[in-house]
Amino acid sequence: MQRAIIAVCSDLHGGHRHGLLNPSTILDEINEKGEIIGDYHPEMTPIQKYLWEEYTKDIAKIKEIAGPDPLYVVVNGDLTAGNKYPQLLVSDRIADQFIIAVANFHPWYELRPRAVRIIKGTGAHVFNEGTSEIVVATLLRAGYPSVSTKVMDHGLFTIAGVEIDISHHGPVAGSREWLKGNEARYYLRSAMMNEIISGKAPPRIYFRGHYHEEVEESLIVKGNGNRYKSTLIITPSFAFIDSHARQTVKSPAHITHGMFAVEIVDGELLRTWPLTRTIDIRSHEVLE
Repeated sequence: MQRAIIAVCSDLHGGHRHGLLNPSTILDEINEKGEIIGDYHPEMTPIQKYLWEEYTKDIAKIKEIAGPDPLYVVVNGDLTAGNKYPQLLVSDRIADQFIIAVANFHPWYELRPRAVRIIKGTGAHVFNEGTSEIVVATLLRAGYPSVSTKVMDHGLFTIAGVEIDISHHGPVAGSREWLKGNEARYYLRSAMMNEIISGKAPPRIYFRGHYHEEVEESLIVKGNGNRYKSTLIITPSFAFIDSHARQTVKSPAHITHGMFAVEIVDGELLRTWPLTRTIDIRSHEVLE
């Protein structure tokens, strides 16, 4: 039996006080002359403590799911916060965002994955043109030379006989609760038909990120005398919203965090594992 596990997460936003932060991260302490006089661990916010606890729980679960079988890890964009929206940054130094992002990868490399792939994210969060992903991957290759680590804009992977299409940007989750999944299905049907028209079989799995919401949809499309099935997964984030995001997404009452794993056995998608949790982010108060 040939079995493999693919773990996918996205939107870590390292360097933001509402983003992911490894508590072992070490940053330089500088005096009034600009001289490095030591190092320090940035103080974690309550949000960061919560996110790191859930992140490491999910990675531990991935380790359990994978067992002795090959593990492939994909981080699908937005490793850092960027500087377009500078409020609530952990540090004013751009370099610190790269250091934080690298530290967020360490738990993955401790699992000795077969390969790590990093997909370029949104320009506003990664200093444009995938700068964060390129810098972080370069540092990770130096630190973990035995693990294949690469960056790309849009990945098309064949793992254990199953084709997987991964990019950061894709469909919205839906503007209303009863509409969630609709845009994903339209997007998926269009992507599948594009492949079929080109005379190709659609990838079995599509992964997208960016919108910080969890969506999973599957479709069957017929064409060229064949019957094709594909699954689209939009991964949630490992970051909380700030005032800008709250305005953009119109003040959601709930937010979801987590990642997905997919299990492939003998060239077939056997199962998807949503490792997610949704919390109510409203302030509850009883007034008398």
